[in-house]
Amino acid sequence: MGLFKNPITGLLITVCFALNAKAQSISGVVNSYYQVTAINSATNTITVSNSTGLTSQTRVLLMQMKGAAINGSNNASYGNITSINNAGNYEMNTICSVSGNDILLKYQMLNSYTVSGAVQLVSVPSFKSVTVSGAIQGTAWDPSSNTGGIVAIEASDTIYLNNNIDVSGQGLIGAALQNYTNCDWFAPVSDYYLPYQTTDYNAAKKGEGIAAYITNEGYARGNLANGGGGGNNHNTGGGGGANYGSGGNGGQRANVSTYGCHGDYPGMGGAGLSAYGYSSVQNKVFLGGGGGAGHENNNVGLPGGNGGGIVLLSAKVITGIGVSILANGARPINPSNTDPYQAEGDGAGGGGAAGTVLINANTVLGSIGIQANGANGANAGNNINDCPGPGGGGGGGIVWVSGASFPTTISSSTNGGASGTVSLTSSISSCKGLPDGATAGTSGISQANYVLPSATVAICVPLPLPGLKKFSANLTNDGAILYWVMEDIENVASYQIQFSTDQSSYQSIATIDNKGGYDFSYTDPRKFEGTIYYRLMMVKTDGSSYYSEIVPLSRPTEHLLQFISIQPNPASTNLYANLYAQKQETVNWVIYNALGQTQFSTNSLIHEGYNQVSLNISRLSSGVYYLKLITHDVITVKPFIRQ
Repeated sequence: MGLFKNPITGLLITVCFALNAKAQSISGVVNSYYQVTAINSATNTITVSNSTGLTSQTRVLLMQMKGAAINGSNNASYGNITSINNAGNYEMNTICSVSGNDILLKYQMLNSYTVSGAVQLVSVPSFKSVTVSGAIQGTAWDPSSNTGGIVAIEASDTIYLNNNIDVSGQGLIGAALQNYTNCDWFAPVSDYYLPYQTTDYNAAKKGEGIAAYITNEGYARGNLANGGGGGNNHNTGGGGGANYGSGGNGGQRANVSTYGCHGDYPGMGGAGLSAYGYSSVQNKVFLGGGGGAGHENNNVGLPGGNGGGIVLLSAKVITGIGVSILANGARPINPSNTDPYQAEGDGAGGGGAAGTVLINANTVLGSIGIQANGANGANAGNNINDCPGPGGGGGGGIVWVSGASFPTTISSSTNGGASGTVSLTSSISSCKGLPDGATAGTSGISQANYVLPSATVAICVPLPLPGLKKFSANLTNDGAILYWVMEDIENVASYQIQFSTDQSSYQSIATIDNKGGYDFSYTDPRKFEGTIYYRLMMVKTDGSSYYSEIVPLSRPTEHLLQFISIQPNPASTNLYANLYAQKQETVNWVIYNALGQTQFSTNSLIHEGYNQVSLNISRLSSGVYYLKLITHDVITVKPFIRQ
């Protein structure tokens, strides 16, 4: 007789066990973003627009996104950075306490910040070990709230990358299109900045950079720090955005008759930021800059592409098998066009610059591909008598890894985007396939010796929950039991037991009303593997609430074998199971259908280290199935779909 009398019952029980064992798996959007409205360095406090979700002991990333000063002269120096100021400053910290929208940080801030330079606070999920089981992305950068564009994850032990992290196109915003109605062949526009206007003397918008738009100077060919310049009248291309590498220049309008509207002054590429950060001397990091828009008068141009976002992973060990971390710039796109990536008789936009990937780990295992590539500038074409200007390529980003040398387990690319060209479908043979002056973005860099700025000088401890004498927790065979003892219960309305798997988001699992007792206990029947964090929230009769210290409980997860992932899913012919084993052993594989009926069973010998086992599923009908792994100390199940 097997372990279970009924195969359906056995399957359901095993699935529940697997879900509990993977309680510290994450996917989707894992960070929350808060606009900082004030900073008081003397009291080590910051004020956010809305503190909902922030509590004591939450790990946070503080970062200033903008604030650079630029040259404002109407010449080729426009947009050059004259002072980086506090732009790019950042650090890890921990919340000590929350009072309204005021946040008291536990550790003395390391850097200075200027609120007018777009400062944000990002909650960072923090674990002992965590598995990225599904694709992760951030919330895209939002210039209206100055938040977003970042994925940050922290673990004291290991981050298992079983799926991709993608912040491509989530950085600074590419310039929007603005359609004009006329031009003047006698007076080509050569200005480096202009306000928006509807006269003949007009130009496209600049892409967003780490410097603020100057009032009445948001248009024309000059770059905006690392934001690409907009194409000038008439039908010229926009410049590419920049990060570590600079953006490429946009292309000119070509093959124009003497009395046609000329386009000799395309957008300039964004300024590279390699001299302003990314070193031990200046540990600053930046979002990828937005591309400048192409000049448009027929509603068929292309805007600038968005820059890439920022990824920060911090753990002792980071391991992955063939997964990707993507922080690429975005290509310009106009969904209304027949070819959404090509201007059709107007100027084309510049590509978005790549973002930034930061890996803070003692060891990187397995195989991880990291891309921080600038996007290509857009193509242009399909005019009857001339060739509109293509867009410039976006600059490459940076992959910055801790340690003295770059790990061989990471394959990285930080290429600049190619320039756009005049479309091969153009009827003008003299410029068909040519960039007409548009240039590629320059490459970024992959480098070692990264150090995460993390504040460590403690200046406060959370205020104790009033009247609480003791709060403790212990593991049991079936879950955990929590105890607390009160000394003063006056004006206490109720108690809530809360738990978290990441020390960032907490959920209430029980509410106990105050009925006059002083000694309490509560049993949590759920059996989580890994580390779970408990705290006690006390609610007073006036509605105020207080929190106890956090109590972590860790259940061992160091099995001799870890079932990491199955790929692809859905699958049609072969299913590949990825494993990590601490010693050689035999694994029994069983496939069940949705009714719990065994469809397939086999054994395989796996070896110490990483393994990939191929299972032929071509004989299965289309539908949902469950793959069960069985060894002497592990039983776990993963669902998959047979196409």
